[in-house]
Amino acid sequence: MKGFCALILTAVLLLNEGYVANSVPWSKGRSTTASELAHILVTVAAPCTFKQTNCKNPALDIVFALDSSSSIDDTEFKVQKYATQLIAEFIDKHGLIAPDGTRVGALTFSTDVVREFELNEYTDLATIKAYIDAIDNRVGATNIKLALETAQLMFEDFFLEESQKIIWLLADRVYNLGDPRPRATSMKKQGWIICVVVIGNHGNVDEIADIASPGCAVKFGSFTEYAKVAKEAQGLDHKNIIA
Repeated sequence: MKGFCALILTAVLLLNEGYVANSVPWSKGRSTTASELAHILVTVAAPCTFKQTNCKNPALDIVFALDSSSSIDDTEFKVQKYATQLIAEFIDKHGLIAPDGTRVGALTFSTDVVREFELNEYTDLATIKAYIDAIDNRVGATNIKLALETAQLMFEDFFLEESQKIIWLLADRVYNLGDPRPRATSMKKQGWIICVVVIGNHGNVDEIADIASPGCAVKFGSFTEYAKVAKEAQGLDHKNIIA
C-alpha cells in the first residue's frame, strides 16, 4: 500500500512538473504565486484530487525543517514560523492532522539540528501551531545535510508503513557542512517527498532546488513574501487551485 501511494504521489508530481517547476523560472527571479503554492500543497496532501479514477489519499507523515542559521534574524524567524503554521493549516484542511491521520514533526537546523517535536507527540492542529510558535531561533551554519539525516531518523523512529513521508524544508542560503544532495537522492528513491522553500535571490538557488522532489520547489524573495503568499493560498477555491 505504501509503495502504491508513493507511486500515485510521485506520478502526480511528475505530471504537474511542467506547471509547477517550469512556472518558477529561478534565473529570472520570479516568486511562486499563491495558486502555484496551493497546487503543490494539494498535490502533496491530497494527490487523489488530480486523479479521475477511484483513489484514496494516503495518510501523511510530515517533518517541517526550519532554517535557524545566523543569516536569519529573530523577526525573519518569527515570520518563518508563522508561514509554517499556515502550511500546517492548509495540509490539515486537506489531510486532517489526527492520531490516525496526518502526523507532524518539526526540527530546526543551523550548525547542529534540534528535534523540536516528534511525529507522535502532538495530534491536532492547534497544538502543532502552538509548539511551532514556541520554537526558538539559533545561530550557526546551514547544515541541510544533517537536517535531512535527522528527518529520516524521525520517520524511522516512529515508522508507519502506510504513511507517505514528506519533508517541508526551508533554506535562505547556500548549504554548507556537507553536500545534502546524495542523501536527498537516496530518500527520494524510497518514495519520500522533499519540498524545498528557497528564500532570497542568492546565486545558488538551482543547487538548493536540486534537493527537492520533481515539481516540489518554490521560491520567494523574502520571508514576508512567503507568509503573504501562503496566506493567499488558503483563500483560493478548489477550481483556482487545480486549474
